Amino acid sequence: MSHRVFFLVALVLLGFSPHPAKATQAYSESLMDCAVLFNTSNRINPERADHGKGLALSRIAEALEKAAHDQAVNEGQDAPEGYLSQLKASKISHWDSKGMTYVFSDDFRDWMTYCRKFADHLGFDFKNLP
Repeated sequence: MSHRVFFLVALVLLGFSPHPAKATQAYSESLMDCAVLFNTSNRINPERADHGKGLALSRIAEALEKAAHDQAVNEGQDAPEGYLSQLKASKISHWDSKGMTYVFSDDFRDWMTYCRKFADHLGFDFKNLP
């Protein structure tokens, strides 16, 4: 076995690929992750969702959910409303199971950074939401 082939086999066995990485989930699912994460603090403390920063976060979450719907349609989901309803419930369960202090974790901050960059990549302008 040549050194090059051995090296490529070793990389694959270690979890590296010589080919570009592929997305592991659909954009609609990533958008729903972000929508649910942006609304985490409002689920923890629902009375804040109607004013100030809580209201701003609610509007961002709503915009991301609408984008998830539009994306699900583009992805060819036969019943996007049902798909997103189940997906949202699953994401809420997943993220909320991490506990109330999760919002203070590095993982949460990393996800929020990802969500902001992902939304920016998709052309969102959160500053001009109704």
